[in-house]
Amino acid sequence: MSYAIYKLLSSLVFNLGFPFFYIFSALTGHHKESLNERRGIYGSMITANDRFPRFWIHAASVGEVRAAQALLPELQKCFPKALFILSTMTRHGHQVAKSQLPPSVTCIYAPLDVCPLVRRALTILRPTCYISLETELWPNFLTEAHRLGIELYLLNGRLSDRSLQRYKKIPGLILPLINAFSAIATISELDRKRFIELGAQPEKVLASGNTKFDLCAQNDAGAVRTYKTLLNIDDTQTIIIFGSTHSGEEIFFIDAYLALHESLPESVFILAPRHVNRLAEIENLFASHSLTYDKISELHGKSRCRSVVLVDTMGELAALYSIGTFIFCGGSMVPKGGHNIMEAAIWGKPVFYGPHMKDFADAAELLESHCASVPIVKPEDFIQSVLFLSKNPDQYASLCRNARQVASSQQGAAYRQARLVADSLKFAA
Repeated sequence: MSYAIYKLLSSLVFNLGFPFFYIFSALTGHHKESLNERRGIYGSMITANDRFPRFWIHAASVGEVRAAQALLPELQKCFPKALFILSTMTRHGHQVAKSQLPPSVTCIYAPLDVCPLVRRALTILRPTCYISLETELWPNFLTEAHRLGIELYLLNGRLSDRSLQRYKKIPGLILPLINAFSAIATISELDRKRFIELGAQPEKVLASGNTKFDLCAQNDAGAVRTYKTLLNIDDTQTIIIFGSTHSGEEIFFIDAYLALHESLPESVFILAPRHVNRLAEIENLFASHSLTYDKISELHGKSRCRSVVLVDTMGELAALYSIGTFIFCGGSMVPKGGHNIMEAAIWGKPVFYGPHMKDFADAAELLESHCASVPIVKPEDFIQSVLFLSKNPDQYASLCRNARQVASSQQGAAYRQARLVADSLKFAA
């Protein structure tokens, strides 16, 4: 597919589909708060001051917002007078950005990737620099921004083998986008090689690490105290957390609860699904197994009554890991590619994961090579390992120590990526 075909198709789809979406939104109220911004209409929320550089950072959803959380302080050190705008695609990402980023960062919804809307957004916001996090490639946006002379950067870049093969089938569309970036910072050396295989110029691509690994170094004691108070937990209790679970993994959580809760007195089991829109499905599953639970959103101001807690909010999981004794990272017992196991490891916690870790194979290999994680093949492996480690505190402590050391050694990516941008911009401080 060429860019001309994509441009035509995106315009046709928008012109044919948006009127129906607009009517749907007006009747139901869904997406009403984002409708103008999706069309590139931002009103007067951005101050009209062109004396200082203006950075537009795009973070598609919650995961990328977390990457931005680590990157922003380093960029602000390099560019103390700059204005920062952060765009998201999803409502959950937008909510987390507004609640967790400083007030000085303007949070918006990204415009739909249709040329007139993109041009309007770029005209209103006038960014000096655009940073895409984790390989969000929107052809119309990137083409228009490059045409206007806006510096483009791809940071915290990740490229799975599946995406690489898919992109290689449409070189006429993808190659110009890749080469429009002034620099690309990838999470791993394997990602760097894949971008070069895709057609990126080798001298423009740097393997710099994952900025998300920088997030947990600031207030460990504060997070632990906050969640132990909220959940009415003391230091003697075993806390088992299943994080970022997908459909098919919650039954594994239930099996673990049924097998372990009597063997581990006063233990607390916490389930945090990857997508909160699956809560009804999970609650029905709990009900079918007569499993009672508390929702974390309902615990503010009242005491936890049950040994199972369902996390029905977004953006809390990485900090919630701070109180875990044993942590399972989801998307790995079903073929979803896994999730960021370093978010748990940085707290010095033994992290468990299944065989499907394709998207985080580098992190899994790193932890395993230092005896800092517990890969499992089947649910029974988790149960047996938890029981074994509970009875062998020295081995448990060694796992915890190794996990923290490995994760800590990977920090510094946010600084390296911010310096990459600063060193290449003419107005760098």
